[in-house]
Amino acid sequence: MPVEDPSIDLAVAICACNNMRTLPDTLRSVADLASRLVVVDSGSTDGTIDLARSFGAEVIHRDWTGMVEQRQFALDQCREQAWVLVLDSDESVDETLRTSIRRLVTENPADVAGASFNRKVWFLGGWLHHVFQPEWRLRLVRGGSGRVVGAHGHDRIDVDGRVERLTGTCRHDSWADLPDMMRSYVRFAESSASSARRGGRAIDVLVRPGVAVFKQYVLKRGFLDGRRGFIASMGVGVGTLLKHLHLMSRRPGT
Repeated sequence: MPVEDPSIDLAVAICACNNMRTLPDTLRSVADLASRLVVVDSGSTDGTIDLARSFGAEVIHRDWTGMVEQRQFALDQCREQAWVLVLDSDESVDETLRTSIRRLVTENPADVAGASFNRKVWFLGGWLHHVFQPEWRLRLVRGGSGRVVGAHGHDRIDVDGRVERLTGTCRHDSWADLPDMMRSYVRFAESSASSARRGGRAIDVLVRPGVAVFKQYVLKRGFLDGRRGFIASMGVGVGTLLKHLHLMSRRPGT
């Protein structure tokens, strides 16, 4: 089922690797929205590549060197398009956001360099309306203009010029279940510790996980998300704990 709509000068760029669980929803959500679909794959073995091609995507292999480099590479493949929508392989856009994207790209206002939209997590069969919210992400940029900066897990796209906010929601289906969430936090802790410049003191290990839980569960009112909010907030605390334990293990003399 091709996704191309030649009447709209928009490319969709997706980074993927073994994402058969979530990629179908991602691809369906951008069906008929773009004139070009590019999937940068880092070595899938589960059918992801064939699935992407069945939607009319150009699949380009690039070995994984980190999200910043991978996302920048994906952006760079779409320089010829007027606009580029950058998505992860576990993200999908709802109908309201589709309409907002199409409107902006069609109107093509000269004073707008990019557009952001709110991303909301879908977890254990329901929305997290408060945990992680709001999470505005700049993901729609003019072709050839976006710069990916930051570190893995905290990367972002920068542009020069005005950024518009779009209505609608980007669904983030990042974890299949609780074990999947824990595995992702283990990976995140390892990668973020390798790029962190400070932390890993005993006080960080003792205090920062609790602060992270308090921020999500109390300050962001994660308790209103019920069971999902409690589990997600505690997961953030576990991830923070693992990160600082990794940092502590790398400190000289410890």
